Amino acid sequence: MSTQAISSASLICASRSRRAAMMGETRHPAAMGDDTEFLEGMLVAGRQTLDRGRLLALPARDATLVCVAGEVWLTRDGDREDYILGAGSSLHLGQHDQAMVQALKPSRLRLILA
Repeated sequence: MSTQAISSASLICASRSRRAAMMGETRHPAAMGDDTEFLEGMLVAGRQTLDRGRLLALPARDATLVCVAGEVWLTRDGDREDYILGAGSSLHLGQHDQAMVQALKPSRLRLILA
């Protein structure tokens, strides 16, 4: 992936300290009122569509995130690894994982509660 494909304002390009600060800002997503969050009512259906470049803070829940279509980049607070999930890929998130996703392509996600 070329550097032109990723915006410099992207979370991917942010330093570890900046990502940690951004993760800290999203600890209470329902209180923020951001329409990109998986809010309580959305967890029943557990589906979300993201446009390219859009960020999504995931709730700290024991769940599996499935990339139904597209491609997303995922980072978890305290995890040295970052993850690229393509269509059909999934990743388990623990109940204490603070995670953020950014769509690298227009994407559809599903959050399946454990």
